[in-house]
Amino acid sequence: MAGLFGKRRAVDSTILIVDIENASVGCALVRLSPGNPPRLFAETRSSLPLLKTTSAERLLAETDKSLREALLNTSMTAARMRNHVKLHPVGVISEVFVFVAPPWTAVAPRGDKLVWQVEPALMNSARDAVQDIFGILPTTFHAASSAAIDATNRLFQQLPNLLLCIMTGEVTELASLQNGMLAARATIPLGRHFLLRTLQTHGAVSLAEAESALRLSRMARMEVPGEEALFSAAKHFASEFRNAAKEIKNDEPIHGILVVAQEPAGEWVAQNLATSESLVELFDAGTTVQALHTHHLAPYLAAHAARPDLLFMTEALFVDNQK
Repeated sequence: MAGLFGKRRAVDSTILIVDIENASVGCALVRLSPGNPPRLFAETRSSLPLLKTTSAERLLAETDKSLREALLNTSMTAARMRNHVKLHPVGVISEVFVFVAPPWTAVAPRGDKLVWQVEPALMNSARDAVQDIFGILPTTFHAASSAAIDATNRLFQQLPNLLLCIMTGEVTELASLQNGMLAARATIPLGRHFLLRTLQTHGAVSLAEAESALRLSRMARMEVPGEEALFSAAKHFASEFRNAAKEIKNDEPIHGILVVAQEPAGEWVAQNLATSESLVELFDAGTTVQALHTHHLAPYLAAHAARPDLLFMTEALFVDNQK
């Protein structure tokens, strides 16, 4: 298993992962050991406030607050390990990988390929926060989509044309892959929170009930709270998905659509895309739709949280493949 992802490394090391999403910020530690799959631990995630309206400045400020909270939580775990005789080396962090989701990422052409770019203001803010809490460490920035693409290319049979649908809290990102390489990219201003807000507002349910309704909606012949509101949300999402996919679709048929999203949204999105009538004319009948699950990734990690975090898992495997 380790050979599928990791490269040969001479010594053990501990890497700090920072995941900057648009609705939450998370931190985790990854222990890399020669000949072994990566060990993911000290996972923590801090949610941004659910804002009705926002601006880039407000979002950056709220992201910084949540980032510092998550960094402090992880730093305490690392400090406890450094104070332990046997665990001391595990708590010594050698490097930081920062993964960034939209709206803080973009793509730009470089030669005959597309490369990811990260908003400089976000990079400066994140670098300052890491330095304030962990000191000066080698720090690199990556689009969170890069980790999803990397894991996809290794876990699944590489298709000539694959459409990756990556749903975060407020934004869904579409990445068109040709033979495993990024060919085009688009975003939709709808994410998990859109589904939950719709259920809360029009289905008259609490946040916990909204999440439960998403889980229950995957089961056939089962009535769920706010079912009509969920049906309306599904139609609207499929319409926005269709418009964005049409912009980046080339003349070649799409062979598969892979949804990357925290549960319960992942399977819900995959099922609704697979059954949406509005997508019939855009994709061939043979196009497969499936969701990336934590159980796909778990065999390639030595350890992870009891309730696995899909994004941390893809990012840990990405880090393991880079070292």
